[in-house]
Amino acid sequence: MEKSTRMAKKTKPNRRVPGIPATDAVSAGERIQPETNAGRILISRPIFEATLSELAARSASWRESAGIWVGTISGDDATVTDVYLHHELCDDRGSALSLELTEEAKFALYRTLAASGLKLIALIHTHPEDWVGLSPIDERNQICSRIGFCSLVVPWYGRQPVQLSSIGFHVRGDSGWRRIPASQISRHLIITE
Repeated sequence: MEKSTRMAKKTKPNRRVPGIPATDAVSAGERIQPETNAGRILISRPIFEATLSELAARSASWRESAGIWVGTISGDDATVTDVYLHHELCDDRGSALSLELTEEAKFALYRTLAASGLKLIALIHTHPEDWVGLSPIDERNQICSRIGFCSLVVPWYGRQPVQLSSIGFHVRGDSGWRRIPASQISRHLIITE
């Protein structure tokens, strides 16, 4: 048997993901931006107040409730045009410390939004006390993983009056959720007349 003295040709590693065309992989990478300051959610006073009123009524001072704000996104501004309440989408199985949106309800909502051209803007839900952080369950059960998506937490099951500074305002970034300080919420959640 003859020994080969030929060296293997050096090649660059192929970093392309199998099954995804290189052009798609490049364009997807271009759309992923580093985490920046949160944009703004613009919501009319009637939609904002109706959301809080519906959450408080559904919570009935004993259970969590939730809604999903949808609308349009232009640059850093997201404009809420509608709200979908979990209990109108499915039996949300709400309890004192949790609620659930079924996979069937999520996909039905995604189909509705795809047909209308609207986008998911924020999830808003209630907590039983004044703690408005995201629980590990909240962090895992996200309805949208888009960078810039928001998750708002309203204290005391949404009982009125609700002050903007009492709401937990969390923004999905490239490295997880980031909470906006209470003193800055009014810069990111703009209630229009």
